[in-house]
Amino acid sequence: MIVILKIRNMRFKIQTTVLLFVLLGIVSACNTFKDEITPDSYMEVPKQLDGKWQLKTVIRNGTDISEVMDFSQFRLIMNKDNTYNIENYLPFLVKKNGTWRIDNLTYPFFLTFQEEGAEREAITEITYPIVQGKRHITLTISPGCSSNSYVYSFEKIEE
Repeated sequence: MIVILKIRNMRFKIQTTVLLFVLLGIVSACNTFKDEITPDSYMEVPKQLDGKWQLKTVIRNGTDISEVMDFSQFRLIMNKDNTYNIENYLPFLVKKNGTWRIDNLTYPFFLTFQEEGAEREAITEITYPIVQGKRHITLTISPGCSSNSYVYSFEKIEE
């Protein structure tokens, strides 16, 4: 009888010890994945659109036409002083040089061009992705005929 009580007492001690270690492991595992940096300390960087941009791809009404015509010589130069220049013109939102601005420095959704001497501004949607490690801007425009939609993807030229 005493042997049976000692075995039960030993079994109870082993079960209690195992349970204690399991609980300790669970508590410490949850604490391991705790984020040390508070979300309020993260800050989105303002987008840098100034620079020289080379046209890489053109999609018309959902069809990629980049191989049909040589678009590689078209350049959009967006200067730090918010002026722009166009080199080797192709059908685009504007024809002449002028000024540019974005609606929000941190999260830009629209890019506005104002041609020299023009009364109206030209506004286009913009995205700012990184494609294969390189910064791109993508503009959605309808130059001339409103039934044709073009998506111009520019890659920033690092000089």
